[in-house]
Amino acid sequence: MARWKKFLLGVSGIFVLALLIAWLGWVVLPLRALEATHPPVPHNLVIAHRGASYWAPEETQPAYELARELGTDYLEMDIQRTKDFALVAIHDDTLERTTNVAELFPGREKQTISEFTLAELKQLDAGYWFNRKHPGLARSSYSGQRILTLGEILDIAGAKGRKCPVYIETKSADHYPGIERDLVALLREKGWLEPGDGGLPPVIFQSFYSDSLMKLKELAPNIPRIYLVESQVLKKEGGWAPMLDRAAQIGAGIGPMGTLCWPWNVGSAHRHGLTVHAFTLDEPWQFRLMAWFGVDGLFTNRCDALLDYYGRPSAKSARSLLDELGY
Repeated sequence: MARWKKFLLGVSGIFVLALLIAWLGWVVLPLRALEATHPPVPHNLVIAHRGASYWAPEETQPAYELARELGTDYLEMDIQRTKDFALVAIHDDTLERTTNVAELFPGREKQTISEFTLAELKQLDAGYWFNRKHPGLARSSYSGQRILTLGEILDIAGAKGRKCPVYIETKSADHYPGIERDLVALLREKGWLEPGDGGLPPVIFQSFYSDSLMKLKELAPNIPRIYLVESQVLKKEGGWAPMLDRAAQIGAGIGPMGTLCWPWNVGSAHRHGLTVHAFTLDEPWQFRLMAWFGVDGLFTNRCDALLDYYGRPSAKSARSLLDELGY
């Protein structure tokens, strides 16, 4: 019996040692190599996915104001363009999930953002749905929240004397020819292409469309670009390795969905000199796993929880800050 115990202990020890060696090879050494190249995007970033969207309606004023006050590193947003060429923040191609479009514009529920003018979009209630879906987090002030323009989000991000950096996706970029030019022009007009005052790039671009990112590289070469990655992107690129080659041509890194962030994938990205920001993760066990796998930052709806995990908790709770902000 004692021999069996010794045998099992020996096998267990070898297994643990193999895991440690694999971890060093897949995660630690590639990460150290990446750090040695002085990448433009620092490690352990907290990216507020559509704002603090666990606590408030996504991509609305309270969501972005709360994320800023919590101390998040980046305010993330999806930018599309209206019929009259205004840049607005909304995730879906249509308005039915997060607005009362069926009530105000019956029969137009399936129309895309590009089929509405900014004036029409500004009539919609972009917050009431949150109260109905999340009664435990509901606030009466959320009803009546409006869809925001990019300019309005930049004003929120730049309030109180400092710029909270922004992480901008060109959403459905193939539907909006020239949106990259419009985006860079607005950022330049509002002074957001200048170096930030907090050590972070003031803007990061992201997209599932590599062509859009290449256009942004031409228009604003100093702004980091992140190639978003999910199954369709991998299929288009022909697999993980060709995708990394393409991402290295584009910019600073990749943004894979969490289920793609195995340590060997993260390690190979680091060996390509690419930073890795995973989406979209909200649970502490996910934070721990991604940290162990070597991921450099996370998109999260729970920016307060991720800040806690990274040892940078807000001095005040999300609920208290919402009260102070008047919501």
